Amino acid sequence: MSAERMFEFIPCNDSDPWIESAAATAEVRQFARESLRWQAQEIIDEVLSGTDPGEELARARLRRCVAQNPGRPERALLQQLMVNRDPQGESTL
Repeated sequence: MSAERMFEFIPCNDSDPWIESAAATAEVRQFARESLRWQAQEIIDEVLSGTDPGEELARARLRRCVAQNPGRPERALLQQLMVNRDPQGESTL
């Protein structure tokens, strides 16, 4: 299912109804969090579905990050990116 179809209930007109009230702003923040979470999960799924033997270490690290952050793919992906920056491959989180 595409993100557009998943979130088609969001109004798309010239005026910005989200700015009108504090409650709407909370809705926008919630939508942004869910969208980020969805995108992170899509990236994780794509990486883990890879079959290149040269990328197995990265997939194993990503699996570990996902296991350490259940239900929070955005945190798992961030942790994986930070691990990849560390020359020893150990998380500093």
